Amino acid sequence: MKPRLFVVVAAAAVALAGCTSPDPQPTVSPTASPTQEDPALAQYYEQQLSWQPCGGKFECTEMTVPLTYDAPDGETITLDVLRVPASDPNKRLGSLVLNPGGPGGSGVDYARAARVVVKAPLLEAYDIVGFDPRGVGNSTPIECLTDRQLDRFLNVDPNPEADEDIAATVRVSQRFGQRCKSNSPDLTPNIGTPFVARDMDILRSLLGDERLNFLGKSYGTFIGATYADLFPSRVGRFVLDGAVDPTLTTADLSRGQAMGFEKALLRFAEWCAGENDCPVGDDPPAGVQKVADLLADLEEDPIPAAPGRPLTAAQ
Repeated sequence: MKPRLFVVVAAAAVALAGCTSPDPQPTVSPTASPTQEDPALAQYYEQQLSWQPCGGKFECTEMTVPLTYDAPDGETITLDVLRVPASDPNKRLGSLVLNPGGPGGSGVDYARAARVVVKAPLLEAYDIVGFDPRGVGNSTPIECLTDRQLDRFLNVDPNPEADEDIAATVRVSQRFGQRCKSNSPDLTPNIGTPFVARDMDILRSLLGDERLNFLGKSYGTFIGATYADLFPSRVGRFVLDGAVDPTLTTADLSRGQAMGFEKALLRFAEWCAGENDCPVGDDPPAGVQKVADLLADLEEDPIPAAPGRPLTAAQ
């Protein structure tokens, strides 16, 4: 299989980036050095969180942050937060904030899966905390497409070979970005990694921790690295798993990710070949080809699913 799916992903990401800043790495102009306490942000650092039960042992709340840190007295947005309290209060060391990556992954959903994400000793000693970054999940969202429009976008040819097909994919992705900008004109320019890092420092303070303890995976490592750059004196225990190279462009990252997916698929086929009744057979390269053939069949003949939403190769 050729690593061409990255074209779709990269085109969408570039389209969104073009709506916010010409710089491939998002920037923010703080009103004061982030390493110092900014009196203008006191209302955010001093807010009181109201934790409420939200199923099982989970507790949920919302926190308020400024839409833009250049105007902290202006418009605000809310971020959804979830925590799993430490199971052994006598061993409690503080909070551990999680981010699964993405960009756009839900930290709330990730924290809900805390028991499979982290080991028992961490569950005993830390409140496991996840939050949905600005624009994501149940936090103040970016409104881009209707459900039907999103279905059409996700059904874009996942394997554009010809130049005209690639150009069509880019056009669709550009329209996606333009819709985000037109539907969420205030929020779209105020998303990006530095904003998330600054939001995370407010969360750190509201959790009662002098230093941030953080577990970030994939793109979440970029968030952690950005936080460490902005708030070096507030870095606690950090684990950056699958670190993202901040010097690479979005297209470079997407290309590398697509190639990594192919390697992972081959490794899966190699593992599966040693098991009984492996669904892709006992020949790893042939097993990978079976997956490719399945996707090709879906591209030609989607499987009926929910009304108006067949299962396609793109999905």
